[in-house]
Amino acid sequence: MPFIGEIAALSAAFFWGFGALLFESAGTRIGAFATNLLRILLGCLLLSFMLYLQSGTVFPITASLQSHVWLGLSGIIGLAIGDGALFYAIVILGPRLSTLLLSLAPVVTTIIAWIFLNEQLGWLATSGIILTLGAIYWVVSERHDSSLIRGSKPLGIVFGIIAAFGQGIGVVLAKFGLTGSLDALSATLMRMVPATIVLWIIAIFARKVKSSLSAMRNKKTAVIIFGGAVLGPFIGVWLSIVAVKYTEAGIASTLLSTVPILIIPIDFVIHRRKPSLRAILGTFVAILGIALIFLR
Repeated sequence: MPFIGEIAALSAAFFWGFGALLFESAGTRIGAFATNLLRILLGCLLLSFMLYLQSGTVFPITASLQSHVWLGLSGIIGLAIGDGALFYAIVILGPRLSTLLLSLAPVVTTIIAWIFLNEQLGWLATSGIILTLGAIYWVVSERHDSSLIRGSKPLGIVFGIIAAFGQGIGVVLAKFGLTGSLDALSATLMRMVPATIVLWIIAIFARKVKSSLSAMRNKKTAVIIFGGAVLGPFIGVWLSIVAVKYTEAGIASTLLSTVPILIIPIDFVIHRRKPSLRAILGTFVAILGIALIFLR
């Protein structure tokens, strides 16, 4: 099938965008922390089941200690801290602005890789970074309808930036752990399990386990969280693996970063929230900047 990688990447971005809307709904119902806590646990179970079908094991225990350490750190920073901050941003700012701020992650990854991994940062990548930063600032600085913001907008922006840094740093750390013949599905699970353990330990000490689990008694909330877990950590991750396998990494990464664009029509159809022309143009320019970074 031609363009299977490109189709998989765009499909993954679509599912991640739809999942963000579901997590917005869940977050406003039970809180961002509980949403992330339950989502990551369900994601682990689904990925373990997928790995069992693929290789007959529920966790890649035979991987090297180095891979476990680096991927574990990557998961804690990227998934526990980064995604945790993202869910707070989604609750405050909504999914469209939050995913746009998350577009800073490729910029963070590129700069960190340039500093610590000696990766080249040419004029094309530099132009992409400037374009992305400028476009995001242009959109975020726009005056928004106060009814669309739940809480403090500056705090939501801070959470969005933390999410981008968490994801960006997590990607760099994951590079150190992706050694040998370790497949992407196993690596994803090796990132997610430590993050899940850390979050549940925090929940135990914060005494939020009971309240988080009791939220699943509400059928509508349970369906929303389960649906988000299936679309995000499960189907979305699987499709992203297919994308990376069947097309060039730069093309796959650029298409996977189109979530803020794809979420605009999804958000309009579901919630009838119409974005401004400035928001639409700024989002497209930000994605163009990301394309320059990856296709340098």
